[in-house]
Amino acid sequence: MAPPLAAADILSIRPDRLVLATSAVLAPVLAPLLPAAEIATSPSGVDHLLTADKTVSVRLVCIGFGHVLSLSTLGRCGAGAINLHPAPPDYPGSAVNHLALYEGATRFGVTAHLMEPAVDSGPILAVDRFDIPPGIGHRGLDELTWPALLRLLHRLSPCLRGLAPWPDRPSGEHWRGPASRRARVMDLTRIGQDLTPAEAARRHRAFRDGPDSALLFERNGTWQPYQPSGRIKGWVDGIIGDTVRGWAYDPTEPAHRTRIRVEADGYPVADLIADGQRRDVADAGHGDGNCGFILPLAQLSATARQLEILLPDDEWRRLPGGPLLLPNTG
Repeated sequence: MAPPLAAADILSIRPDRLVLATSAVLAPVLAPLLPAAEIATSPSGVDHLLTADKTVSVRLVCIGFGHVLSLSTLGRCGAGAINLHPAPPDYPGSAVNHLALYEGATRFGVTAHLMEPAVDSGPILAVDRFDIPPGIGHRGLDELTWPALLRLLHRLSPCLRGLAPWPDRPSGEHWRGPASRRARVMDLTRIGQDLTPAEAARRHRAFRDGPDSALLFERNGTWQPYQPSGRIKGWVDGIIGDTVRGWAYDPTEPAHRTRIRVEADGYPVADLIADGQRRDVADAGHGDGNCGFILPLAQLSATARQLEILLPDDEWRRLPGGPLLLPNTG
């Protein structure tokens, strides 16, 4: 058997075909950044698209795929397999957004690397970092990581497609040990009565964000799920005609309109400001009533099935009245 090619030799190969392995949710967003890429959303889909024809060089690009690929699958990628990891090399593995906050990291980022059988272990090709604002939770960190990942993909797209030379690999960048396993990180979600206040605060910050927080608190010998108190008042009225309607009011910020996030099947589709007039809400004693929102169903995919209305400024709590099951119009 011939020895494996060095990273520089793999990167020098211009691919005849490009395969993008990602989730069905992310595919429509990522596809325009990799024109002509064939898309697979499952391991069997990847195997179907990869060719054993030695005259064709295939490059595989993985982004948000969520599956570990076998050595034989990676070996069929003659122009290499490259993963864009939503974390810096300091945090290989899964659930590392939680881990970074738990450890009090002040910087985070995204990493492009050649794939090897061991998760997040291959040669590092590019790293982009950014500062972590004080006090944010894991959802807030994700809000910064996703745009950074898209910017890195945009920057590397010509290289991935074989249309431009690769930039010099970053010096001094190395993976920090083996990849973290989600199950081990999620062990930190339990806040027992024996923990110090400082340790409890670290765990609270790392896992507090909703809508269904993984935090568990020990009370009277039993484990209870975390329920944020929530300062923002509101309600999802439901589907009225061809729109979704509701209201959200923050009594601590009466001069500012409340921001809400709309997610369909777990994917963000809209950010809204709840500033429409709701006289009924004002009559009930909730401010001046300028707190309503309306979302036309036409803005949603016809295949969307569940709608969440979240409150980013209130620990990503779910607005009461949701989630909503959408009518099947697809």
